[in-house]
Amino acid sequence: MSKETTNNNSNSLNKKKIIINIILALIIGLTINILISFFANFEETLNVLKTTSFSFILKIFLAFSIAYLIDILRLYIVTFSFQKRIKFKDAMFNTFSYYFVSNITPMASGGQPYQIYHLNKIGIESTLATNIVLSRFVENLIFSASIILIFMRRVVNILNKAGARKHLLIIGIILSLSFSFIVILLFIRPKFVYNIFKFIVKIVPMKNKTKFEKRIANLENWLEELKESINSLWIKKSIIVIIDFILGGFIVLFHALGLYLTLVGITGINLQFLDVFTLFVIMNFVIYYIPTPGSSGGVEVFYSIVLSGFIPGKFVSSTILIWRFATYYLQIALQGIIMYLSKNNSKTVPAS
Repeated sequence: MSKETTNNNSNSLNKKKIIINIILALIIGLTINILISFFANFEETLNVLKTTSFSFILKIFLAFSIAYLIDILRLYIVTFSFQKRIKFKDAMFNTFSYYFVSNITPMASGGQPYQIYHLNKIGIESTLATNIVLSRFVENLIFSASIILIFMRRVVNILNKAGARKHLLIIGIILSLSFSFIVILLFIRPKFVYNIFKFIVKIVPMKNKTKFEKRIANLENWLEELKESINSLWIKKSIIVIIDFILGGFIVLFHALGLYLTLVGITGINLQFLDVFTLFVIMNFVIYYIPTPGSSGGVEVFYSIVLSGFIPGKFVSSTILIWRFATYYLQIALQGIIMYLSKNNSKTVPAS
């Protein structure tokens, strides 16, 4: 990892940018929720919000928050398998920073690069840090794609219930599966990235091609090291990947549980958890392409469109508002507090 990249990453969490992005997320999210309420049933939304207890919101909040503990455990397991021992504060900061930065960056895209930067900062080589983060991303794509394929009959039933909205879901699924295939291909053959950059340097007119060619050569060496790290984890330590994959599945399960608790608690409808879980996987598979902080606004719109085919329209706005409040806005507050309390500059040491 170049010094330039590291410096860019280190500036990614400056206070001004954080405050601006959080304000943007709040404004966009609340504006969209208000608009949804007006187009749905504003009076019913107010009634639901008035009768919703704090304990109900806390239950949703805690269901979602279990994922943090699982992610910390995953980080410990993978780093220890490479004879790296990190402090609990570092593992906690890395985990919470992933969610926090994702929640305040466009298309929820900043969390993983910042995780890599932080792991590198505390003493884990950049190739291993990149391997850990990319492996989780690929595992999540494989998990989501597998759930859709394994429960295809249930997916078809969900699409039928969605009515006219099913075309939106189908397009999203196709695009997401295609994107997953490309990412997994690049993960398996990281040197494709080098070939792409090499081709660009070759055809694009540049004043100082020698400088870029040197950088491309450094990239080739780094990608070779990354490939060795990936092979070491996925082939030599395949049991670790399997454990990490299963734990990642539990994270999705607890995230889906937050939505399930919200839907059942507000509507009173006896929904099957597996249906909600499958629907959650489908929607989460396709929503994070909105260029707003944490895809705020886009998530609300997409969920409102889809959920209106499964629950009475009068409950859609209140369901989304309460669910997002417990699993997004309150989570940002928790993540910021934990990051502040756990921030330090400690280093990793070899596992004994």
